[in-house]
Amino acid sequence: MNRIRLSIQKNSYLILHGLMCCVGGYMAGYAVLCRGKLGSAQTMNLIDLIFAVAGRNAREVLLRLAALLTYILGLSLVVILSRRARVNIQRYSILVDMAGFLVLGFLPEGADLVAALLPLFFMLSTQWSVFHGVRGYNSATVFSTNNLKQAVVALNEYALTKNRQHLGDALYFLGTLFWFHASVVASYFTVRAFGPKSSLFAFIFALPALAMTWVREEKAPMPACPGLKAGRAAGQSN
Repeated sequence: MNRIRLSIQKNSYLILHGLMCCVGGYMAGYAVLCRGKLGSAQTMNLIDLIFAVAGRNAREVLLRLAALLTYILGLSLVVILSRRARVNIQRYSILVDMAGFLVLGFLPEGADLVAALLPLFFMLSTQWSVFHGVRGYNSATVFSTNNLKQAVVALNEYALTKNRQHLGDALYFLGTLFWFHASVVASYFTVRAFGPKSSLFAFIFALPALAMTWVREEKAPMPACPGLKAGRAAGQSN
C-alpha cells in the first residue's frame, strides 16, 4: 500500500492532468451533442460576432459579446486569483467546473444556444488557464488540436532520429489525446440517454480530480497564459 501511495504522490500531477482531460473531453462532447457547438474556444464565436455585426443583428451581437466577455472573465480571474489571493488555483478551477455541471444540468434543452453555452465558456476558459500541461509540456485539457500536432511531430522526430526523448514526448501527447477522446465517447452515450442532465456525469471525473489536489502539499504551479511556450512544446492553438 505504501508503494502504491508513493507512486500516486510521485505521479499526482500526471494523474490529475489525465482526469482533467476526461473532464474537458466529456464537456466538449456534451457541448456539441447537447448544445450544438464547442464551448472550449472562441474562434467560432468571434466569427459569428463578425457576421452579426455585418448583418446588423443587434440581438446576436449582444449575445456573442456576452459569450466573449464571459470567456475573457474566466481567463482574467485565474490570473487575478493567482496573483492576489491565497487560493489553490487548481481546486478553484475544478469547483468552477462542478458548479457548471449543475447549472448546465438544469438548463432546458430548448434554451437559446449562446445563453446555454455561457457556463461552458466560463468553465473551459478557466480550466484551460489552469490545466495546460505538466512536466514541462504545454497541452490543453479542453481541446485536442495542438495535442494532435505535437504527437505527430514527436513521432516523426523519433522515426528520423531514434531519440527516445521524442518517443516520451509522443507518448505524453498520445495519452492526453486518449483520455480526452475516451470521455468524448462516454458523453455520446450519456447525452443520448439523459439529455442536458448528462452534464452531471462529469462529476465522475471531477471528484477524483478534486481529491488529487490534496495528494501533494506543494503549491500548484502558477498557470501560464494560454498560447505561451512552456518547456518542450509550443503554445496552444484552436
